[in-house]
Amino acid sequence: MPKRLETRIWLSGKSYLFSDVEENDELTRKLKPDTPEYYAWLSGLQSFHFEGNEGRFTARRETRKNKGGEIREATYWSAYRRYNHKQLRRYIGTTDKLSVATLEDTARHFTDVCHSLPPKVKTPRKKPEKRETLYARIAIRDRTIAERDKTIEDLQAQIAKQEQVIRDLKKQIKMYEVASQTKKERLEL
Repeated sequence: MPKRLETRIWLSGKSYLFSDVEENDELTRKLKPDTPEYYAWLSGLQSFHFEGNEGRFTARRETRKNKGGEIREATYWSAYRRYNHKQLRRYIGTTDKLSVATLEDTARHFTDVCHSLPPKVKTPRKKPEKRETLYARIAIRDRTIAERDKTIEDLQAQIAKQEQVIRDLKKQIKMYEVASQTKKERLEL
């Protein structure tokens, strides 16, 4: 079986050329698109590479299984193209539907999809930091945490003092209220 890219169909000027390592060169030179010989040639292939006016792709013959797990007799063709580390796939059809117009339409589809995808932006890889730098960062973080803990303790102590002041003030208010009531009672007598 030939390698996938050794069998190809490509556009040269206004005519399509066909190349097959296993076939006789004269046969593929004389081959014309969309003829019975062309479809017979395609039916003997497992895969080929297409380069047309609208773009390029690789076509592969595939089979499917029935629900019972049996392989179907009919085969079909799928087109594949890799772009931005993504595998794009499109169903083309059976061998009798692989006209040059269908192949060009598939190539145009892949070209449109590739132009519509955003370009992949390569982010530079971070260089690892030295141990000394990491240890210094850890020491700074530990100091920051200790300072924060100290600040929290100071604030909690201030809150406790203020709560004590509030309690003392409430006691004084109650004492003044009691004293004022007793003065009122004495004045009323």
